[in-house]
Amino acid sequence: MFSLRQAYFTVGLIFVFSGCAITNINTNKETIVKEEITPPIIKKPIIKKPIVKKPIKKKPVIKKKNIYKFCNKHIKIMSHADNYIKEEFEKGYFQEKDIVGAKAQLFLIENKSPTIFAKNINTAQNSYITQYKLAKKYKCNIKNFNTFPLTKIKTKIKLLEKKKDKK
Repeated sequence: MFSLRQAYFTVGLIFVFSGCAITNINTNKETIVKEEITPPIIKKPIIKKPIVKKPIKKKPVIKKKNIYKFCNKHIKIMSHADNYIKEEFEKGYFQEKDIVGAKAQLFLIENKSPTIFAKNINTAQNSYITQYKLAKKYKCNIKNFNTFPLTKIKTKIKLLEKKKDKK
């Protein structure tokens, strides 16, 4: 048989469902009434105005320069390496006008000799080349650094040889 709880539960369900049905019927009546009362909306034709194109003034395109903040660093390292190589050859060979010694040392440098002088010059040359490549990559102003230090030394040796041959 039914218990008191079951009876309350069924009565509650009946109230809930009957209330939903009643409200649903009322809302349908209201919408029907509203539709009958409101007059239909008459759409007015939209008049389009002709579009007048204004001439567009083109602004000149200004290219922004990429400001690479390490250009000075690269240039400083390159100039230091260049000065080091020049000074070492100047002190060691050019002051005494030792062309044969300078040529021999240049040969050792180009063949990556393990001597201290050749190692130091090769390290400076490698540093110069890496900084030159980075500066060129980032479009730094490196007009003064187009010739490498060892090529400058080679030209100086050739000039000294010409002077010696003239005498």
